[in-house]
Amino acid sequence: MNLVPLRDDELIILRGPKTFDPQELTRVIEPLGFTAYISTRFAAVEYELKQLVIKKGVSYVWRLVHLQEAVLPPGPAQRSGLLKMLDGMLAKLVPIHEFVIVDPYLLPKTKMASYLTELVSLLSPIACAVPKIFLVTSRHYDGQLLQNLQASLTKSCPNCRLIHKVSNRYHDRFWIADLERGLFVGTSLNGIGCHYAMADYMDVNDVKMVITDLKDNGLLSDK
Repeated sequence: MNLVPLRDDELIILRGPKTFDPQELTRVIEPLGFTAYISTRFAAVEYELKQLVIKKGVSYVWRLVHLQEAVLPPGPAQRSGLLKMLDGMLAKLVPIHEFVIVDPYLLPKTKMASYLTELVSLLSPIACAVPKIFLVTSRHYDGQLLQNLQASLTKSCPNCRLIHKVSNRYHDRFWIADLERGLFVGTSLNGIGCHYAMADYMDVNDVKMVITDLKDNGLLSDK
């Protein structure tokens, strides 16, 4: 008898009719050392994950997970690269109807000379994709910067309205597309490259909570 070794990562696949007698199948394969049972793809994945945890530990499984967050390290020389990375994360939100930015210091009075150019570069793709963008900042914002931003975006994306609201309710920064998909950014745009911060995609329930609060406080009204 020519025995063929079966590795742990190999499967035996049976193809045939969609109706059969499980007991008959079991009688055929049991003498060969196999056990037959009906499962689902999800149950099979769950079983394999449990086996990995038993054999190699939880930390090994976590190392296999694709993390969605990104670390924004400090360093002025890294700012352009970090902004590009943030731009790529925002693009994955694929805004269509509207976009909401909650950032108390998005329109700071103290800023670097290139700040307006960076802000326009980051918002232009969004403005060209949606008819309106809501900016929710603190009451201490630069009015001239807001006017310059509106003028720049109107020139490049004339069909998009920039709607500015003020509130002191929010400390964290949220970038939310279509009231459904969001990105949490651990620092204001002008602070990227100054301190360590984290950017991560938001859980759908967290997005709903933020949007509900914004609506309840009249911050998503276009009047």
